Amino acid sequence: MITQDNLQSSTLLGPGKSSGPTREVQLSLFMILVVFAVDLIIPLGVAVGILYVCSMAVILSQKPKTLLYFSILISILIWLIPLITFNNQTTWMAFANRGISTLAIWVMYIIGIRHSRLNLQVQKHNRELAHKNKELEQFTYVASHDLQEPLRTVTNFTKILVEDYGTKLDDTGKKSLKFISESATRMRQLVKDLLDYSRIGQERQLTMVDCHSLLVHIQKDLSSVLESTHTTLVLGELPEVRGYQTELRLLFQNLISNAIKFRKKEVAPQIQITAKEDNGWVFAIQDNGIGISKKHQEKIFTIFQRIHSREAYEGTGIGLAHCRKIAEVHKGRIWVESEPDQGSTFYFYLPKL
Repeated sequence: MITQDNLQSSTLLGPGKSSGPTREVQLSLFMILVVFAVDLIIPLGVAVGILYVCSMAVILSQKPKTLLYFSILISILIWLIPLITFNNQTTWMAFANRGISTLAIWVMYIIGIRHSRLNLQVQKHNRELAHKNKELEQFTYVASHDLQEPLRTVTNFTKILVEDYGTKLDDTGKKSLKFISESATRMRQLVKDLLDYSRIGQERQLTMVDCHSLLVHIQKDLSSVLESTHTTLVLGELPEVRGYQTELRLLFQNLISNAIKFRKKEVAPQIQITAKEDNGWVFAIQDNGIGISKKHQEKIFTIFQRIHSREAYEGTGIGLAHCRKIAEVHKGRIWVESEPDQGSTFYFYLPKL
């Protein structure tokens, strides 16, 4: 069983270290003996404090009790030299120098204690973070099973009612059933989007991703939508990057779908995807759509934030939040430059991982 004392010991000694003398402790002892020997032969004055401080710095990650023992030992050795070598030529400055050196050692001791406490706090926060992650995993499980099932039941029974009793219902009844069916469908899509959002970044396998090849596959998957909306998709020279393939595919697909959705009426969408190297890669997805006003250009990347009504444009308001999270998982960022009725250009930056 892991107790608090065991946790503290393992935290301060570091992973994989035993409770016996560590290399740092042995090195510090060796340095202390060398400094003492030199100080005994040639009194070092205030310089002895600097050398002893260096020996203390080696063991700052050790347990507080170890730091205390070393601080006491070094303090004794500092004052032992003037007592052994005391004579008529010894001045008050020698004792003042020793006092400064002793003060420096105990300052290092205080720093070591604070380091230990901060280390314990980090361990505590890590345990809390692991607990929160476990709760998120449990939520994902509940959402994927317990929440989806009743929604499927509502949808299925609504279909049965429409098929069996649709002719017997008046207009109000038919509208009510349609409203129930559409609401359940939106809820199922919302739950799915939330699940997708929570899973972003769980694929921890970095691979080399050919962005041009990836977009060719996305273009094939979206071929029916591209044809029905008369969308022109132009791919520039795109690089091979190191990243998470599934997430990058979702990022490109969301931005392309977004450009198609927010197109101008009676105007065929035109989308161009390019990239340029800039201490990493900056990708640009440019469209000729309805554009975005400056006051909404940050809001659109927040989860569930919509700037258009559901009647005007379908969706759950989570697609661009997906994009931001994917960019951040890759240690990058995403932003947009746009003017109303002038189209939009979404940029995202991927550093070299």
